[in-house]
Amino acid sequence: MATEDARYRSSSQYRVWSYSPARLQELRASTNALAKQQIAPHLPADPAPDFVTAEEELRLVQWATVELLRAGEFLGIPTEIRATAAIFFRRFYVTNSVMTYAPTELLKTSLFFACKADNHHMSLGELSSKLQGTTAEQILAGEFLLCQGMRFCFDVHHPFRALEGAILELRRQAPHEEERIRQAHVRTREILKFSPLMTDVYFHYTPSQIMMAALQMVDAGFADMLIPGSGSGDDTATAAHAQMRDRIMGAIANCRAMLEEEPPSRLTEFWITPMKPLRRKLQKCRDPARLDLVAYQRSKREEALNKEKKDANMADDDVFGGGGSARDTKRRKVDAVEDPFGPAL
Repeated sequence: MATEDARYRSSSQYRVWSYSPARLQELRASTNALAKQQIAPHLPADPAPDFVTAEEELRLVQWATVELLRAGEFLGIPTEIRATAAIFFRRFYVTNSVMTYAPTELLKTSLFFACKADNHHMSLGELSSKLQGTTAEQILAGEFLLCQGMRFCFDVHHPFRALEGAILELRRQAPHEEERIRQAHVRTREILKFSPLMTDVYFHYTPSQIMMAALQMVDAGFADMLIPGSGSGDDTATAAHAQMRDRIMGAIANCRAMLEEEPPSRLTEFWITPMKPLRRKLQKCRDPARLDLVAYQRSKREEALNKEKKDANMADDDVFGGGGSARDTKRRKVDAVEDPFGPAL
């Protein structure tokens, strides 16, 4: 039977969506540069467009992630599905720019698609009716784009399940610490509902490492209890155990440092941060062709339909002897010869 670690290493989250910090930064810089290159010819050259930088794009994605989480809470979507939607959203903007696709539109699509991916029934009409100024067509317009941006990887492993297992183990090891365990459970879960979704820890660490980092922020003693030091015994085995524990604790410490950058209190404070100047800057450098995603998708469908009709007509010409350049040349040659039966009546 495969272990939980083996199952995780075979998942698309590990194989496709795990990056080193340097590689993730490189991808975002490349996405930003490519978007500028594609959009620049469609904007006025004088004055030169002031594009948002890769760092500013990340700030905009973080702001939109907060809006997504608040919208999900308003809609009554369960915690884990809101987390799935946030991860879908952040994955999409690794290889797509906010200058190309508006985050305020894609966050609605992410919420709807996360409900479908995690088997939580919420009809399209119900969701669009609860979000003011949103139509069903607007939500669906970005659905295939979202799937493409995620490379059709819909499986997301969250740290919530690992937390429940850790709490069970703590209750077994410390049955007399029930109230302390309860408080640690509540506070750790509050961190997991926000901090990992606002940072890049899902791209760098496993769900269990994320859980342990959050638990360490709340109660370091419990984290040490779950990862005990080496006991007495063979010196070689003790040294190997100590070395492995140091590596694990080092990864957890690095993950914790990232989580502490975005504490749960930011859920209510983040939107107060002055984002208006940056959002105005974004509006001035958006891709004109994709300002209206519904109209853009409609034009793409019409273009594909016209191409199919054209290909069908060309095929008919080939079958019935029309449209061939060689056949046209032969017909002109025959027409140039005097008709032995006289001119046409």
